[in-house]
Amino acid sequence: MDVPQFLTSAQCLDCRACCLFHDPSGDWAPRLTPEDVLAIGVLAEDIPWRDGAERVALCSCRGANACIFLDAATHHCRIYTARPLECRLYPFLLSHEKTGFRIYAHISCPAVMAERNGAVWERRVALIRDFFNRRDVKSYCYRNACCFPDYSLSPGEVEEVFAFDPGASLQVVRADIEAALALSPPQALSSRHFINMFAWQDFFDFDVEEINGAVCVFARQPAGVFMYWPPQGKDVVPAVIAACFQRMHAINRGGSLSRIEGVATGDLPLFDPRVYQVSLSGHEYIYRREDVVSLRGKAYKSRRGDVNIFKRAHPQMPGLRPYAREDFNGCAALFDRWMLGRRKQHENDVYGWMLEENRDVHRLLLAHAGALGLMGRVLEIDGDIAAYTFGYALGEDVFCVLLEVVDLSVKGLPAFVFSRFCAEAALEKYRWINGMDAMAGERLARAKMSWRPERMEPVYVVTPLDRPR
Repeated sequence: MDVPQFLTSAQCLDCRACCLFHDPSGDWAPRLTPEDVLAIGVLAEDIPWRDGAERVALCSCRGANACIFLDAATHHCRIYTARPLECRLYPFLLSHEKTGFRIYAHISCPAVMAERNGAVWERRVALIRDFFNRRDVKSYCYRNACCFPDYSLSPGEVEEVFAFDPGASLQVVRADIEAALALSPPQALSSRHFINMFAWQDFFDFDVEEINGAVCVFARQPAGVFMYWPPQGKDVVPAVIAACFQRMHAINRGGSLSRIEGVATGDLPLFDPRVYQVSLSGHEYIYRREDVVSLRGKAYKSRRGDVNIFKRAHPQMPGLRPYAREDFNGCAALFDRWMLGRRKQHENDVYGWMLEENRDVHRLLLAHAGALGLMGRVLEIDGDIAAYTFGYALGEDVFCVLLEVVDLSVKGLPAFVFSRFCAEAALEKYRWINGMDAMAGERLARAKMSWRPERMEPVYVVTPLDRPR
């Protein structure tokens, strides 16, 4: 990510206080985003430069604790072109707090002390405002939210410059969306949840409107607008559907983009076959939870064998544990390894593009799992995260396993993780497990079928028969 130069190199070298820290465990030592880890790793592959998953390591220097990359003689950074985002932003500080994000200035910086009441400082503030107004920057901050410390806990050392929240617009309407979903007939489709909508906010601009008492979610892209799912509410009438298509037609200027996606079997009575065309777009795999947990019978012989292979290789494995904020970088690193492995198995451009999209989706959900109410579990092998899985409830009977990523080199691990996650005490009340679709291709479809789904839940898309031109 391109970051402006907020201070000159001469200003930083004149000070010689940066990159030195009195408290090695405090929030001032540089934090790392997954992108920082990848960039630095290229330049410092053979140096023990990390302190755990989150920080750059420190070493003793001039009676203080110095960044491992500081050249004590010249006060130059040895990895300047790949230095962490926190270092690039200084003297501005990105703070992640309970109410959102804030930008602070570090008062102790000589440049801040000298300039903060003048025109030069105003230009610097305008520059950083413009930087954080960029969509790619907002998305980056939101995806990596748990990598940034809370600088509001350092009063007297920082001064607020401005506040911003890249995810505020969607969170504002969350209560309305969840209330409408609760009033609608229960469905087993994975998309019928705020979390699913939240996950794709980097790819769509969501507009939420109330039409005749129904909550309608429109997803906008440069090419046009469509409905993310059918109108939600207690009594959705055909007039609401007609109004939704009229709105889409007006924005799309006719054409063929206007459609309603994520339509379930129970929604079909809403669509008059004389007016609308209903097309099957895919299926989601619905499993009986008890079967996935017990793995009894001939049908599960292969899956049972996979689980036993893993158990024999790791007899002392304690199993899954709850996901914590500190696991973010480890999970992000696992996804990147998993993505490379998947690319080797599926060498086509479409699948590669899907993996890149899901990389951002996973990081966004990992960063906000707690606030969203996602249930997450991780598994460690030899101190490294080897698997993570997350899910959410779809009504009273169905639990959706939304994310599952494992170390592909560990035999039997996928089967062990899926079965053990479904066996969690918190999932005992659910009869069904939604294992999502198999859009990634035939190999994934075979894997999902090997768990013997009880049924294949159809997913439809609806378009008007007579499309305006």
